[in-house]
Amino acid sequence: MRKTSVFLLVIFFLLFFSFLYLKFFYPQKTSLEYKLNLFPLDNIPVLKDPTLDYADLPLSAASAYALDLSSMTVLYQKDSQTVLYPASTSKMMTALVAVDTFPLEQELLVTNEATVSGNKLEVKTGQQIKVKDLLAAMLIFSANDSAYVLANNDPAGFDNFIKKMNDKASFLGLTQTHFSNPAGLDEDGQKSTARDLTLIAKELLKNDQLKQLVATPYKKIEGADWTYELYNSNQLLGKIQGVYGVKTGTTELAGEVLVTLIKRDEHQILITLMNSQDRYLDTSRLIAWILNNYEWKNL
Repeated sequence: MRKTSVFLLVIFFLLFFSFLYLKFFYPQKTSLEYKLNLFPLDNIPVLKDPTLDYADLPLSAASAYALDLSSMTVLYQKDSQTVLYPASTSKMMTALVAVDTFPLEQELLVTNEATVSGNKLEVKTGQQIKVKDLLAAMLIFSANDSAYVLANNDPAGFDNFIKKMNDKASFLGLTQTHFSNPAGLDEDGQKSTARDLTLIAKELLKNDQLKQLVATPYKKIEGADWTYELYNSNQLLGKIQGVYGVKTGTTELAGEVLVTLIKRDEHQILITLMNSQDRYLDTSRLIAWILNNYEWKNL
């Protein structure tokens, strides 16, 4: 009887100390509660036929890239990372650096820009031209001499202006883009890709002044003793509904280059073609292909 009592007492203490251990010392299970917020995705471009093959679209361009700006969705691409000569689309970066460097109303002195080849205003040495007018000539008419006036007037010199163009490219994450001159002339080290040019255009469109200039079909600029009439080099302006720029480019090594902004039904699409045999036909085909094969949905 006494052994039984001792046994029960031992059992009692074991149970008691087990309870104390489990209550105060045993690791406690922790429950974490997370709150998940799901936001609706508005106006997302979705292919009507997911099996559609990009190769079904015949383009003469060696490289192409189309981007929906609201959702940053790639709508089309063809060798968009291939490094090629950008021609005068380089002037988009020249414009971005210029507005960072000069006030729009500042007058700049023309030095020796009349010797520059290609499209030009034929500015004369000694002329004083406002920055806003040089930007207009460069982005509307694609004047090479205007690009050089801007670069030569950098407070730290021409080379520093080019450095700022390349620094800006690095800041935007454009690892395959490099500039050697402000006009886009064929030169070693003047390179970009269709994707990178699209992102430069996207940055340019954030500036209201530049955005307005690239969409301008005609503009007259005047100084004290000079007048220039500027006609936009982009033949799609006014011919295709919803086209608002952005920049043309043509050189022997670059072929035909074109960056296009098109707005339709509140959608904004940037299209870049490089080394094209017919940039306007290619762009027209790509616009039609995108609008026929994509639908914008709220997910």
